[in-house]
Amino acid sequence: MDRHHASYTTSPASADELARELRSLKSESGLTYARISERTHYAKSSWERWVNGKQFPPRDAVESIASVCAGDADRLLDLWRRADGCRAAGAPVGAPPDTAVPPAPGPTGTHRCRTALLRPLIALVLVLGAGLVLAVTGRRPSRPDRTLG
Repeated sequence: MDRHHASYTTSPASADELARELRSLKSESGLTYARISERTHYAKSSWERWVNGKQFPPRDAVESIASVCAGDADRLLDLWRRADGCRAAGAPVGAPPDTAVPPAPGPTGTHRCRTALLRPLIALVLVLGAGLVLAVTGRRPSRPDRTLG
């Protein structure tokens, strides 16, 4: 597997590694959260949460801080992809490897999306099938008596 594809592997500690890199970049730049906020379109409170690993940053924010603080954008985005892969796989953000929560049984990720899309289709097929059975047998659905007593 080449290096580019290897970057998409997931590690439960990836989000922590990303946060460490963001902290290091901020520290080395000498910029405050307020200064970073002024130079990007994100609030200083958001930067504090992302840099300290309290919340997962959006990809655009990682690109922004790399630009503002003269960091290695490719490295940061590689870390972001790995951490995002962990989030998509259901690993808790920032969890150390030994406390990673195993995936819940049943459909996850893409399978969950497919299942959600198939449910209405299955319901429609069932309704149409029932209608076809009634039409072929010559029966009509019974109606409740509407006479007023």
